[in-house]
Amino acid sequence: MPTLPKIIAVVGPTASGKTALGAFLAKEFGGEIVSADAKQVYRGMDIGTAKEKDLDVPQHLLDIREPGEKITVGDYQALAYEVIDRLLVEQKLPILVGGSGLYAESVLEGYVFGGPGTKEKKPRYQSLKLAIDIPRDELKRRARVRLDQRIDQGLVEEVQGLLDEGVCPDWLRSCGIEYRYFSSYLIGEISLEAAREKTAIATDQFIKRQYTWWRRHSDLIWVKDIDEARGLVQPFLERE
Repeated sequence: MPTLPKIIAVVGPTASGKTALGAFLAKEFGGEIVSADAKQVYRGMDIGTAKEKDLDVPQHLLDIREPGEKITVGDYQALAYEVIDRLLVEQKLPILVGGSGLYAESVLEGYVFGGPGTKEKKPRYQSLKLAIDIPRDELKRRARVRLDQRIDQGLVEEVQGLLDEGVCPDWLRSCGIEYRYFSSYLIGEISLEAAREKTAIATDQFIKRQYTWWRRHSDLIWVKDIDEARGLVQPFLERE
């Protein structure tokens, strides 16, 4: 059986520093980031999805759909395969980065999408799966600080702009916690303070669910810092 090509994945809970670690590894090992985020695919949704467009390494699968357009897990998988395979041909290391569990799993596990109820796996790559091990209370603190930063950066204005462009409020509500509650604020259903507090509480709950999701992956390695991650990537790439 031929050896599968190798990729790196940086996954895990929100606010854990996935993008920073992915960017470091990309620079260190000649790689490029392939986003595994279900909402960063949409143009004009930057602050609420925590896009970091100013990285000094290339990123893929950001801003590839207009708000309101549908993208399925199968659609995403096909796009990710296309990008990853091209990077491998170019002898660049694909680094899958993101917290959208089904998106990341579809690539890492090699789901074969068939009829209803089917979940066959046919892995396409060898993957080293990494997550940053940060105490849950610290993640919650980081998430609240980041929420205040997003508000200062123009989160409310971003959501208002999307509504002004005709994006359906119901669709926006389905696009993550920030868009859910700040849309409700802007159409007059709740106050600004209520939007902030509901977002913070919902994010705390989301972090708990993400931990539950990722902890069930026995092959996921939880690292303490960048140096520990780098020490795992090198031997993985060198191994026959």
